[in-house]
Order: sequence, then structure tokens, then C-alpha cells
Amino acid sequence: MDIEDIKGGMRREIDRDKVRAEARKLDGTGLRVWLDRAIDMLPDEAFPELIADYVHLKDIVADERTRPDLFRTIRQFHRDSLAGRYYQDFMVNSHNFMEKSRGTENFIAEHSRLVEACLRAEQAGDLKTAAEGLGLLIDLMREIDRCERDIVFFADEAGSWQVGVIWERVLPAWFRSLSPSVDDYEWAETVVDALRGFAGYQMDTLLDAAGESATPEQREALAEYEDELRRRR
Repeated sequence: MDIEDIKGGMRREIDRDKVRAEARKLDGTGLRVWLDRAIDMLPDEAFPELIADYVHLKDIVADERTRPDLFRTIRQFHRDSLAGRYYQDFMVNSHNFMEKSRGTENFIAEHSRLVEACLRAEQAGDLKTAAEGLGLLIDLMREIDRCERDIVFFADEAGSWQVGVIWERVLPAWFRSLSPSVDDYEWAETVVDALRGFAGYQMDTLLDAAGESATPEQREALAEYEDELRRRR
């Protein structure tokens, strides 16, 4: 398998054994994320061989009558998460405090998959799905940080930072998708709330990205908060 070298522009062959070696270094969360990416990228004709001896083909055939759209899937994931479906704890000791339960790993992998799907929707011009979907997925990060619901279990230093959201990709896409559908001050206040919660040391970069995606009126509304936000770096 060849890929184009990002730096040199030349074709480079991929050593699959090296890929396997890297995969075996991953924890359960990383493996689940890799698996989800592989499932999305594989052509349908590859699945019979892939799942042989592990899954019955009849169990994975699509049912067009019940196939959910992306936003319905996100909404169900949001409901299940708030209801504690992914919460799974364990007895923590000095040997396992860095580990994650299977429920937590599944939550992180599914959250990552749905975020990536929303980013693709935004790039494809489906701004409504991206805006509403990312809104629910970001809301789950706020809920984790509030520590008021049993959404996921982290044995050490709990917080949404452990989910690994790449905010420099997610927030600009969310701001762009929201811009056409909300009024100036609602957009600015939504941006400010998100930046306060998740920008961290990337405040300047994300604030600039927000301004690039805004209308002149939205930029004017956001400017009222700009000095305060930049001081939060």
C-alpha cells in the first residue's frame, strides 16, 4: 500500500507489520477509535472476509426501514449517555488507576466517531446537522465537567479532557455551522461560552477562527467579549 508523503510529496509504501506493531501499543480506547475508522473506510465487499468466524453476516445486513440518520444517532447517544448507559466503574488501586472501563472506552470511541461524522457533514454543507449534532456532543463534555451525572468513570483526574476532543478542529467547525442560523448576539454568546469552557491555551487561535467564520454583525457582537477572553489565555 502506498501513501503520499506529507512533507516530500513522494509515494511511500506502508509496512503493515509496523502498523500492527503500533496498533498493539494502543489502549482499548485507541483500538476502538481505529476500528471505527476502519469500519467507515472499508468497502461493503470486504466485510464478509473481515468478520468471518466472529459475526454472522445476517446480523449486520442493513435494514432500510430502521436506518437512523446522523442527528438521530447523536440524539440517542446523548440520551443514553445522560442515562448512564456507558457508566461502568471498578475498584481503583495503585495498579489500575490509569485504566479505563470498557464502558468509558466505548463512550470515548463513539463520541469521537460522531464528532468526525459532524465535521464531515459541515464540510459537505450540511450545516444544520453539524450545528445541532456538535451542540449535543459538546453538551456531553460540559456534563462530564460538571460531575453531576454518572456519564463515564475516570479512575484518576476526571474531566472532559480525558475524552480527547481536538478542540482546534471541533470548535471552528461548530462556529461556522451555527453562523447562518442564529442571530448575532446568540452566536457570539454561544462562542464565548464554548471558548471559556474548552479553549484553554488555544484561546487566541480559536477566537481568531471564530471571527473568520462570522458575519460582520456577529464579529461586532463578539468583539464586546474579546478583551476579556484574550486575558484568559
